[in-house]
Amino acid sequence: MTTLDKTKLDIKLSNIIDGWIEYLSSIRGYGINTLNAYQSDVFDFMVFCNNNSHNNLSPDKYILRDYLFDLSERNLSRTTVARRISCLKNFFKFLLKQKKISSLDTSIFKSPKLKRSFPKSIDPDLAAKALFSLMDNKNELWINLRDRAVMLLLYGAGLRISEALSLKKKEAPNGDWLRVLGKGKKYRDVPLLSVICDGVKDYLDACPFDLNQEAPLFLGKRGGLLSPRIIQRRVENLRYTLGLPSHTTPHALRHAYATHLLSGGADLRAIQQLLGHSSLSTTQRYTDVNEAELLALHKATHPRS
Repeated sequence: MTTLDKTKLDIKLSNIIDGWIEYLSSIRGYGINTLNAYQSDVFDFMVFCNNNSHNNLSPDKYILRDYLFDLSERNLSRTTVARRISCLKNFFKFLLKQKKISSLDTSIFKSPKLKRSFPKSIDPDLAAKALFSLMDNKNELWINLRDRAVMLLLYGAGLRISEALSLKKKEAPNGDWLRVLGKGKKYRDVPLLSVICDGVKDYLDACPFDLNQEAPLFLGKRGGLLSPRIIQRRVENLRYTLGLPSHTTPHALRHAYATHLLSGGADLRAIQQLLGHSSLSTTQRYTDVNEAELLALHKATHPRS
């Protein structure tokens, strides 16, 4: 397959795609990662059509079938194929709504069955161990304090890493509540532990850069916006040095926040609001995790197991 290249598309088609992306962003509230993935996916289909002299905007079921075959030939993962199918259904639905096309049969687009995945949590003691270990290296104290503050927001307040890193200085946790801008450009309020506020304050006190109120709260080593990859690498290093489970990632800290609240008796609806899930079914996956843990515990301890 030819490398994706927007210059291969004519101006009219490029404008249609840009309009669709703008619609998903401003009206549907899709996040930047989803927008980037969808844009890449629709370009992939358009380049496929160009390479095979197919109609881009009104493909028949035979063209769609050929594209599905092309995806299978590339040995893409089921999740990637499912996302590309979802992307194209969304795109052509937009074209129908905008009356760019009169009709289209996408019934041949059947998403592959995906293995149901469950969030993987980590033990509270291991999470605490990871957070406190960041204070061992005094040579880069402000960076360690920064990473610790970010991880406190993930584990202590259930933020996504993108939500934590999008905070501005004026939004620094300081009080009982924090307003977070989440997926779909929806705000939610999350309660704060004093240790989170203290951790962020310690970082700000040690930060060598002068932050104005509109500046990003968390900065990189040279004063620019902190990349999520930096935090991901820091957690990877902790995983190796502390012998943490292989699934320990920044997002696992958010999962830990949810499962530990659930284990403590928190209401599922309340957890849904705290995590910013639009659907309760997404939050209900955490009950499956707890049931699995409970079953494992029962088998290990019950005298008749």
